[in-house]
Amino acid sequence: MSLDIPAVQRFATDMLRTNARKSIINVLGTLFAILDYARKCGMRVPEITIAALTITPDRGDTETPYFKPEDAAKIVAEAKEPYKTIFALAWSTGLRAGELLGLRVTDLDFQRGLIQPRKQADDSTRQLRELKTRRSNSAVAITQETAALLTGYLKNHWRENPESLLFPNGNMRPRKREYVVKFGLKPLLRKFGLPVENVGLHAFRHGLGTALSNSKVSPKTVQQILRHADIKTTFRYYVHSDTDAQRSALETGPIGTKCRLVQRLKPKCFCH
Repeated sequence: MSLDIPAVQRFATDMLRTNARKSIINVLGTLFAILDYARKCGMRVPEITIAALTITPDRGDTETPYFKPEDAAKIVAEAKEPYKTIFALAWSTGLRAGELLGLRVTDLDFQRGLIQPRKQADDSTRQLRELKTRRSNSAVAITQETAALLTGYLKNHWRENPESLLFPNGNMRPRKREYVVKFGLKPLLRKFGLPVENVGLHAFRHGLGTALSNSKVSPKTVQQILRHADIKTTFRYYVHSDTDAQRSALETGPIGTKCRLVQRLKPKCFCH
């Protein structure tokens, strides 16, 4: 039996009968890690992503909201500063909300193209505190486009403050994520007709993980970008089943319109 998307889908569906969704995600995460290692060793292995699979959530298990690339692009394009840069950075780096709002100018390394998170903003105290995990201290790569956006923001919109916060509020303290979502994000979601309930800055992080997976980026790289200690966390919570990705996989797979069998089965028109 060949290892392809339909085969893995059947495997996952069979496991659903007697196992919880989280257990299946763990097994698939291990499978993808093995395939990724085999690929690095020069072996020919199929390109399969978890986003191309349909894994029905457990009863009462609500999927975490996430943005698709086209939605994130519209949000960033329409947002005003400092929200524009906050949202662009959330999408392009996958930084957690607290890390994002706790950034200081000294955390930006334009020469090496990196952001080095050192603290996170605490919503309750409006102070900076230690990061969530040791893995959170890992540097985050930024593209030239993101670097240019940050340079423009620092030149035209940044306000000097005692702690050199990248995104200070009016009192020169860390912004509260609740207010960033309430006043910066949700008005745009309503404008574009996107879901609003339970949607926050984390939707950018989840969307980035899913978009990378759909782009056939290796599972290990997705894990490193999101800075998860365990690759199972990446697949369990941060890569979502995207119907567009599923449709694309079917179109290019063994039952799609590009398949020779399907092409042979297409009815011929004898009308003239």
